[in-house]
Amino acid sequence: MSEFDLTPEERAMLAAVGALVDERLEPRSAEIDASAEFPLDFYREVGALGFFATFVPEEYGGVEVSSRTTLLAVERMARSSAAVALSFGNAGDAVRPILLGGSEALKKQVLPSIAAGEAIPCFALTEAESGSDAAGMKTRARRDGDSYVIDGQKIYITNGSYGDYFTVFARTSDDARSGVSAFVVPRDAQGFSFGRNEELLGLRGMPATSLNFDAVRIPADWRLGGEGEGFKLAMAALDEARLNISAVSLGLARRALDEAVTFAKGRRSFGKPIIEHQGLGFLLAELAAELAAAWTLFDRAVDVFSNRPSRAASAVVSMAKLAATGAAMRISTEAVQVHGGAGLTRDYPAERFFRDAKAFQILDGTTQIQQLIIARHLNREAFPYAELNW
Repeated sequence: MSEFDLTPEERAMLAAVGALVDERLEPRSAEIDASAEFPLDFYREVGALGFFATFVPEEYGGVEVSSRTTLLAVERMARSSAAVALSFGNAGDAVRPILLGGSEALKKQVLPSIAAGEAIPCFALTEAESGSDAAGMKTRARRDGDSYVIDGQKIYITNGSYGDYFTVFARTSDDARSGVSAFVVPRDAQGFSFGRNEELLGLRGMPATSLNFDAVRIPADWRLGGEGEGFKLAMAALDEARLNISAVSLGLARRALDEAVTFAKGRRSFGKPIIEHQGLGFLLAELAAELAAAWTLFDRAVDVFSNRPSRAASAVVSMAKLAATGAAMRISTEAVQVHGGAGLTRDYPAERFFRDAKAFQILDGTTQIQQLIIARHLNREAFPYAELNW
């Protein structure tokens, strides 16, 4: 993905994000992982740079930049901390349904503070028995006069314990797809409470929180779109979320590869740097090619999704997630191998990359869900060569 495609203003924003990451995030990335504490101060600093404004149109306090710019910023953060990068990119997942389905009054009320980095938005879809299968959703919202009353629970909600506005999906009828509606729930809503933050294998420093809804009453005009349009809004958000996950994966994979190469050039065995041993040198060459291929597919997915959204574009987004997360998992695994025994210690960041990478093959649709989406498209339409100029 080339920065030559960006405007001077977009390149300046990326340079500012890169400088902030180097100065403020990189020195504390290991500490964030060890403590599992969400770096709220860094969130505010990035907000002050205008990063979150990139998710919001100008009329609501945002700035007009390409989605490519935002994704490159996320990738840049992920080279230091995948957990922090995912926390930041997740804001776009929550905002997308608000932009598509929110009333003008609602947008004016919630989006300016999100754009300024003052309010943290969260995307609340997953439940104990409902991840990619929306038909299994148990959280319900019933109409009561000019309000909706929501009951249920969500789990693994990114940034949940720090969230201010929650894009919540709940069942308004028993129909598998048209029975799901979407709502915005503010942090201070009566009956809304937080459960625990999960102790995850990786992505420490990114809260993954359970949310409890006990007769939470919200105004009917805080519903997003029409009643029953929640599934459509969720799917639109998930395409963006999968690009975000891909960007984080590529940033992590790049750093893991760089660390492996640096170690292999400095570690000597049998009289020479281990990178000069064919078995290891060829392995690193394969990893570099896999990363480059994933970047190329990701670049294509960003292009078609941004300019020609369609079912074909969604299939390519799934291909990009499949490739990028697979590359991140393989490269981080082999980076530990290259480090040998040192890769098992916290003296080197390789073990953190390894722990973080696995989550990306699960979040926002597992590897198997991406394969299912791609296979269904092949069955219905065949591969979209002509539409995508391949």
